[in-house]
Amino acid sequence: IHIEGRVRLLPSQIKIDERTLLYNRHDVMEQCGVTLHLLEQALPLAFTTCMPFELLLESGAVGMWDHMAMIRATRKKKIIPPIARVLPLSKSLLGLFPEGIKKREIVSEAKKKKAQISKDLIRVLKYGEEMPDWVEYPMVIYNRFARDSDEILNYHMPGGMTIKPDKDANSHLIPWYYVIVADVGAMYPTILKALNIGADVVKLAKKEEKPDAWVWLKRLPKEFLDHYDVVWREIGEDEDFADVGVMVGIKIDRRSGVVNSAMTGIMNVIAKIKREVKTERDAEKRKRLKMIYQSIKGARNAGTHGILSAPTVSGRQFNLWGAAAITTKGQEILSDTLRRLKEKNIRIVYGDTDGIYMACSKSIGNVPELSEALGLSEKPDERAWITKPDLAIEAVNECNSIWQKRLNYHDFELEPEKHDAMMFVKHKNYLIFDARDNKFEMITKGNNFRGSEKANIAKKALEEIMKEVLKENHRWDDESEARRRVKSTIKEKTKEIVRKLDLSNVDIEDLTLVQSVQPAKRYQKTKDGNMTTYGRRAEALEKLIGQRIKSRVKFKFVVTKKPLPGIKNPSKSGVKPIDYMYPIEFIKDLNEIDLEWYKRMIENYIKGAFGIFDLSTTQQTGLDAWM
Repeated sequence: IHIEGRVRLLPSQIKIDERTLLYNRHDVMEQCGVTLHLLEQALPLAFTTCMPFELLLESGAVGMWDHMAMIRATRKKKIIPPIARVLPLSKSLLGLFPEGIKKREIVSEAKKKKAQISKDLIRVLKYGEEMPDWVEYPMVIYNRFARDSDEILNYHMPGGMTIKPDKDANSHLIPWYYVIVADVGAMYPTILKALNIGADVVKLAKKEEKPDAWVWLKRLPKEFLDHYDVVWREIGEDEDFADVGVMVGIKIDRRSGVVNSAMTGIMNVIAKIKREVKTERDAEKRKRLKMIYQSIKGARNAGTHGILSAPTVSGRQFNLWGAAAITTKGQEILSDTLRRLKEKNIRIVYGDTDGIYMACSKSIGNVPELSEALGLSEKPDERAWITKPDLAIEAVNECNSIWQKRLNYHDFELEPEKHDAMMFVKHKNYLIFDARDNKFEMITKGNNFRGSEKANIAKKALEEIMKEVLKENHRWDDESEARRRVKSTIKEKTKEIVRKLDLSNVDIEDLTLVQSVQPAKRYQKTKDGNMTTYGRRAEALEKLIGQRIKSRVKFKFVVTKKPLPGIKNPSKSGVKPIDYMYPIEFIKDLNEIDLEWYKRMIENYIKGAFGIFDLSTTQQTGLDAWM
């Protein structure tokens, strides 16, 4: 919520005056804005899910989808499994029945051991024959022989297919121009609908049955495969997306499952909102519609693989085989698409769970909008095309048509999206560059670029550096040489921007770090019984503001040359030098700010973001070259 000239006061500065009145007015405006945003997102979601507003706010994704499933189960007269945390209950079942037994035997034996059984397990056992199937094979879920928490699950389900830029595609730290993304819109929800996946409709195929589908798991206990009535096989030669593990057969009910039915409703609402966004001319209404769209889209994405494969969360929808069916089909779709694109000699530069990224050009001249936004006059260059965009888009549309037929689901969408330029660092860490209304726009993705704990000046510096990198590397031929030049430019421009940094040309707001401070006694003491750095800081702030901190208070800090008053042996090491962070209201002279610390922070941010250990631009050579 942006409020022009927002007034912020410390408790000691609150008086009966005009400034405090304005501070209170701004507080009310901000709270009203936050509340309205919350209502705009949550109320449409409450109406769509038929979930009471007060329940929705406190519910997680699993609870929300359980609620929608229960409504549909009532209508379809289906028995839905009880709420259960599958992992701890599997551990309990293995303690009671180490070999694993059938449902009837479990009920019979449980009556004899009633005193040993927890209330949570009794809730499941009361269902008798209608108990979920996982009670018969708890050894698949809980590993009795686990040495640590990483081994506690006795199965390994593969995730989405990935093409890592630094390890697989060798595309890292190169400016790729005119990038087309073969993006599967809502990959997992689409697969769930196309295959009819859900806890109530997916079961293991028995040995005498013909499976409706095969699901890939990287690891399953041998005792389960040997002794349980299930059909399984080794990975086939044509299943090149799978490396290790086994294929397990599943049966899928032809009748629509309760989660599938709920997903249909959610996706219909999303489609309607998308149509309204395209036709709505009023900017404020369009903004509100987009907010609602993001809210319901988040609910849609949370209602697939996550609710089916959450053994530590209380829910009704756990179904390992259904979750594996979604990931297996996702892997198959992307693997097949990748193979077809490679056959057309298209340069693949990145791949993640629901998309494959294709680079079309080596020159910014072939993206005139971006060239103009950066103030370049680079002309289109036919020789710089790696693949003509029309050919790449045609290939994506061809793959889309193939998979619509294979899934027998015409709403499946493998659609091409375009970005002016991109640069990849490693998996899930990359930069997107686009021209919007003749202005340069950069979007950062991944933890390498996450600047939430950094002062805003670091993010601004990154954008300026990347502008210069694109300007100086607007055209390239050899990938290895382009990578070397990009690294060199990043180092050179980082040092240049840091060198020019001056308090006279910096907005002090860009130097601020926002942190919450609690009363000193709330911070846990060290093993020696001494106050921690945060506790000492709280005491020092109380001396500075002349008032006790009675509850959690947010401060806007800047890093200064002198430490807070009363702190012995202050330290400036670490990401945030707590001992040297002063509330911005107490800075009387800009020269008190430690600009050198901010310069080092920017350098460290850039080094960490791009995996560069040294910003020195010198090139190391052998003794022969020196001689």
